Amino acid sequence: MTHLEEWQIKGIEDTLRLVANHFRSRERKTCLDRMIMESWNWVVDALNDTSIDITSENGIMYRMRVGQVPKLKERSKK
Repeated sequence: MTHLEEWQIKGIEDTLRLVANHFRSRERKTCLDRMIMESWNWVVDALNDTSIDITSENGIMYRMRVGQVPKLKERSKK
């Protein structure tokens, strides 16, 4: 397993957000759009310390819905 620091993961999340906005990937019209959004969701899950059950209501079909955007949970300052 590879270890990344939280600040590195936040940098990846920020880059995926910028790329998604640039290509308008929220519309999920192309394979690239869907892959960008899927990767963005994975990174946000890692930052939120959650995992997704693809059989649940909040699963893969929810994530593939046009306009769905991953959301970071608020973190308390240490």
